[in-house]
Order: sequence, then structure tokens, then C-alpha cells
Amino acid sequence: MPSAAQSASSSNLELLTIYEVSKILGSSLDLEQTLREVLRALSYQLQMHRGRVYLQGEDGALRLVAAQGLPKDSPAQQIDYNEGESISSRILKTGMPAVVPNLAEEPLFNNRSGGRDDLDEQVASLVGVPIKAAGTVIGVLTIDRISDEGPSGHFGADVRFLTMVANLIGQTVRLHRTVAEERRFMMRETFRVQKELRPVVAPVSDVVCTSPNMVDVLAQVHRVAPFKSTALIRGESGTGKELIARAIHNLSPRKDAPFIRVNCAALPESLLESELFGHEKGSFTGAQKDHKGRFELASGGTLFLDEIGDISSNFQAKLLRVLQEQEFERVGGSKTIKTDVRLICATNLNLEEAVGHGKFRADLYFRINVVTIHLPPLRERRGDIAVLARHFITKFGRDNGLNLDIDHDALEVLNRCTWPGNVRELENCIERAATQCRNGTIRVPDLSCSMNLCNSSVLFQYRNMGAAVGGLAPSMSGAPANPAMQRPQPGGPAQGATMPPAVPVPANGAQWPACASGCSAGPSPVCGASKPLPPTAIAPLPAPRPAVSAPPVPSAPSPQPAVASAAPDLPLDEPEAGPLRDRLIWAMERTGWVQAKAARLLGMTTRQVSYALRKYNIEIKRF
Repeated sequence: MPSAAQSASSSNLELLTIYEVSKILGSSLDLEQTLREVLRALSYQLQMHRGRVYLQGEDGALRLVAAQGLPKDSPAQQIDYNEGESISSRILKTGMPAVVPNLAEEPLFNNRSGGRDDLDEQVASLVGVPIKAAGTVIGVLTIDRISDEGPSGHFGADVRFLTMVANLIGQTVRLHRTVAEERRFMMRETFRVQKELRPVVAPVSDVVCTSPNMVDVLAQVHRVAPFKSTALIRGESGTGKELIARAIHNLSPRKDAPFIRVNCAALPESLLESELFGHEKGSFTGAQKDHKGRFELASGGTLFLDEIGDISSNFQAKLLRVLQEQEFERVGGSKTIKTDVRLICATNLNLEEAVGHGKFRADLYFRINVVTIHLPPLRERRGDIAVLARHFITKFGRDNGLNLDIDHDALEVLNRCTWPGNVRELENCIERAATQCRNGTIRVPDLSCSMNLCNSSVLFQYRNMGAAVGGLAPSMSGAPANPAMQRPQPGGPAQGATMPPAVPVPANGAQWPACASGCSAGPSPVCGASKPLPPTAIAPLPAPRPAVSAPPVPSAPSPQPAVASAAPDLPLDEPEAGPLRDRLIWAMERTGWVQAKAARLLGMTTRQVSYALRKYNIEIKRF
């Protein structure tokens, strides 16, 4: 009877333990924490000395994921067991329980996980069972029994009980893995569906466009953003290069990290090096503490280097090492600092020409020119002018608490302008017009060109003369900004006479705005045409005229007519014969290399002189 009572008590204890284990396995989603609690329950209920749970990873290695009774400093969680080198590996391979009555006599025992250094003082037995799920062995559960009298030999009940616990563990592990796999699958499917439902080109914050070439730019932004590749944004000043750089950052996985901007043209070389790389305390006068550079501040994020083409040759070499190795030293320091930065550069210069002239390092050019995004100027995306104008009007009204609009005629004037300053110029023009408008509607008289305030036209004239002005790319087409202003006059003026004005002067003595960018905002054929003027082909240069005897020059200066008073007295010893190139050089030297004055000497238009200078490759001297 005592043995029967003892057996009943043992059965009740096992049943109570199974109940506790089932509650623990269903109480948490943290698998490793749950398995540790199971081993703790087994240790408390069954007087188990040590316990371990091994699970097979995706690479097939057996890893210890939970243990009970190990030293606190034991690196148990990092131990991998390869197939065939331990007792646990043999259980995993065979799928059968294993019992080791005395671990000290077992050749496969290696004590890699520690905690069994007392085998010389007491007898330790091991009972291990496989953990199965859907008929597949996925792990091993082992316990240790300690006895001072030697192995008892009664391990059958332990094997049966541990098999039940291992089955519960197996079902829980399978459930956790199934849930994790389904979660990964749902995340992949959600991403795929979102990508399919997303429009081909998603809108980008603060970038307003409808023209096909800008839509292509935004599509390229979406393709480039997910990667770490260096991007080079190229375009004229005012086209929105910084907005595109920020859009790339916001669409990238680094969107939650810093976006740091540096204008390389605004800082001298010494200060730029300190700003980008940082400096150590005492490295120079005024360095009172350590200063982190922009590369450190942007670590994990994006660094935007604007006007990259304006940095000096010495600094280009320093920047090249950072881009290649992703490491640098602070100014005055010797410690190498690693950084993880995505670089986006921008420039309005012709880098290929700069490399050809030795002003920009070729190796740095190839390093930053990985993915190039070209931003078209506003004159090449005229479909966006009206959309941008309304956007800026709405923005101005929101900032100032007004309700503004623009009429159709004013939009037509804006559409005909060439906008040498691009989107930035358009925004400023709209803001000026909004401050001048009445009754909440911007009309043609409210525009700058109608008030003789279109100063950007002067820059556009320089641009058409082949000069780069403040980021405005020089025009290489040879076509005038406004053909009406440079249309050749029939008959050609006499030498020394002033060219008649291309724009008729009003009768009241006022002067129409000389809007060389062709906005057509006034009542003259240049400004105010109801529709844009057709482009005029470049007129051929006139043939050399036959020699004409010049009138004798009086000894005393004679009164000059008022219309010619603006032109200085110039020597008229023009070589009547000879190549046209020599005549051009003679006229340019006599007039201080001013094309308009040289054109008057030669009886040509300014456009014809500009075309001839380019044709004969005559370098214009700058004073």
C-alpha cells in the first residue's frame, strides 16, 4: 500500500506540474522567457537540479535558448552544438530519448555550457528527450538528477513525463514560429500591395509639377531614394535642388535620421573643414571645446553639400578620402572617426568643363557622379508655370490671411517669360505682384515688368551673350531672348550712328519696360503682344562693303545731335578690306570689348556680332 500511495502522489505531482507548464506556455509571447519559466517550474516541482532547452535554428545548428541552474556568468545563450559532437546532438539526430546514468563516465559529455564541475563529488544523471512538432524534431529538452548514492536506475517515469512536457514545448515553439512567419508574410504582402496601389510617381512634399520632364525627375527620385548611393543634383540656380535632396531623404529608410545641409560656397576653406569634420579643443585660436562636424551630426542620415563645384582643390582631396573610406579625423585630432552618411551633392556649374580646365578633381567627380538627377529650368517646363504661380499665391494668402487670385491675362504674361531665375524668381515675382494687387486679384499692371521693375532681364541679356551669371547657365543656342529687340534693321545704319531703339518710345516721353526675357507685359511689340512673337532665325553676317571715301575730320569738334550724344567719339579707321575676323577684332578693341558699341561701328546688330565672335572663336576680354 505505501508504494501505491507513493505512486498516486507522484502522479498527482506530475499532473499538477503539467498544469503549471501549460499555463506558463500560454502566458507570454516571449519564447525564451517562457521556456526559462518552464524549467524553473520543473526544478521546483520535480527537484530537478539543472535543465536545458535546445532549439534547432534555420542553419541546422542546435542552440541553447533556455537554461536553469547555470552560473550567472556562463555564456550559455551563445553556445552552438554541431551535429554529432554532444549528447543533445545525438538525441536531435536520432529523435529518441537518451539516459546517461553517470555523466562522468559518458564520453560524449563535454560540459561546454558549464555548471557541471562537481561530478567528482556526486553522481549526476542526465535525461534528455527530443522536442517534436508535427512529427519533426526541432529541439532537445534535458534535465540533470543529482544523487550521492549513485544512479537509481528508475528513469522510465522521468522519460515519460519529460516527453509530455517536450510535446507541449514543441507545439508552443511551432505556434510562435508560425505566427512569426505569417507576420513576415503579411508585412511583405502589405508592402507589395502598397507598392502596387501607389501611383507611378507619388507626389513629393513642396514639389509642385505637372510637366512630363519634372514627372520623370520625381520618378527618378523614387527609384534612387531607397538606396545609399551618392546622388548629384544638377541644374540652374532656383530650380529647387535642395527640395529634391530633401525629398530623397524623406523617401529613404534614413528619413528618421538627421538631414544636414551645408552650402560649400558660403564658407571659406578653413571654416568649411571645421564645419564638416569638426575640431578638437585647442586646435586653433577660439577652439575652446570639442566641436562635432556635419559628418558626425549626419551619421545614419543624409548630408547635403550644396554648391559642391565651388570648393577649392585642396579641400577636394580631403573630401575624397571621406567619401571613399567613410572615415575622417577632426581638425587638430588624430583619432579616426567612422561615419555612415548618405551624401547628396548639388551644383549649377558644368563639372565636366571644370574637370577639363583642372579646377575640379576628376577622381572626386567620378566619386560623386554616381546617380545624377538633372533639374530642367523653368523655361523648359512651361506647363508648371501656372500651377506654381497659383501655389505661391495660395501660400502668400495663407501666410498673410488673404484670399488672392490671378486672372488669365496675367498668367499668359507669366507663361511667356523665360524666367532666368527659375522657380525662385517666379515666387518672388508673385510675392511682389501680390503686394501690389487690388481687389484680391493679380492683373497684368501688377506685374513687375509692367512697372519697369523687371531687373532680371538684364541678367538674361548677359546670359544670351554667353556669360554665366550667378548660376545662370550661358545660352549656347545663339537665339536672342526677344527677337524684336535685336531684329536687324533694313538698310543698316551708317557708321558712328546710334542704333534706333527696338521698342518704340511712347508719345508722353515715358519708357516701356525693357523686358529682354520676352514676357510681353506692355503695349509694345516687345512687351504687350497679345501672343508670343515667332522666333527669328539668325541673320547671316553682311559681306564686306566696298571702300567709301570718308569725309574729312574737322579740326574742331562739331556739335553732335542729341540722339548720338550717348556714344563716345571713336576713331573710324576701320580696315575696309581684309577678313571679317580682323574687322571684328579691330572694332572690339576700339570699343573696349563692348559688343553693342562694336556693332554700331560695323553697322551690324549686337546679335550678329555675338554670333561672329563665337564663329571665329574670338575670346572676349573682361575688364
